[in-house]
Amino acid sequence: MRRRTIRLIAFITAALLWSDLATAGPLEDIESGIKASRQGRHVEAIRLLGRAIASKRLARANLAVAHANRCLALTLTGRPGRAVPDCTQAILLQPRLVEAHINRGMAWRRLGRYERAISDYGKALELRPGFTPAQVNRAYVFYRNDQLAAAAADYDAIVKGHPSLGQAHGGRGLVAFAAGRFAAAAEDFSQAAKFSPAEPLWPLWQHLAARRQGGTSDLRAAARRLAPDRWPGPLYALYLGNVSAPTVLARAGADDVTARPERRCQALFFVAQYLLLGDHPKAATALLERLLEIRASDVCDHAAARYELARLRPSEPKPAPRPTFETPVDR
Repeated sequence: MRRRTIRLIAFITAALLWSDLATAGPLEDIESGIKASRQGRHVEAIRLLGRAIASKRLARANLAVAHANRCLALTLTGRPGRAVPDCTQAILLQPRLVEAHINRGMAWRRLGRYERAISDYGKALELRPGFTPAQVNRAYVFYRNDQLAAAAADYDAIVKGHPSLGQAHGGRGLVAFAAGRFAAAAEDFSQAAKFSPAEPLWPLWQHLAARRQGGTSDLRAAARRLAPDRWPGPLYALYLGNVSAPTVLARAGADDVTARPERRCQALFFVAQYLLLGDHPKAATALLERLLEIRASDVCDHAAARYELARLRPSEPKPAPRPTFETPVDR
């Protein structure tokens, strides 16, 4: 028997068991599907994995791998609702397949079903204690689900074990910013920018946190690494005094429902923060409320807007987490 281990995109690691030439075709489809997903060709991956599943020639373990990976591909093509049954089938076939639990957690997260996502990530950690992909994702869902203490505990554990993981520092910074601990947030965002230099939003977050607690940042140096005409260059230009808030909102298509939702959300949030720094809380509140109306699958940080609105309106109930929207796409 020959064991071939394949590392997949996102969070899944799966093993295919090659024991019979009669199943070579379906197994090759799984491998090709995995390769397609790693290259961003998720629709092709769905087709190949579907063909492997439909062959009815796969051993139980390999069938679970095929379902778990099609679940991932469906989620990454914006169809988490259709992904959940695939991951569930993988779990029924192989209950200890950690990757199936993680991938279903991702699908639940994109559907806004945070408690179910937390449960799946927790099961993955039960099966593989300390598994960083599961813990990073659970921490972020805790943050989005108004469970800041739980999120902080997960991020603290991750940073302790992986002190150079920029994503963990950035996530812990978001938690600290949400809690109003701006000095701690600024420090974590600085580390996130250091260890994840390809993520252009961390310097902006660090600048915000520093300014909110009366400090300064070197945003201009970070801006020099960006093309000013490419997103999020206009956000940097706003904070550096080179463009106006209305110009940034127009560039992002903030009022255009066909524009990219993540860009609209980023523009509304960071312009709102800019207005807060300029002591314009009413205008900032209006922008944050507009952000919450954008129902986009997992790409809008509604949580950051909700936490800020709670500070702006302390006498009112905090806005509750809202379900995300899954755009229907034909298979």
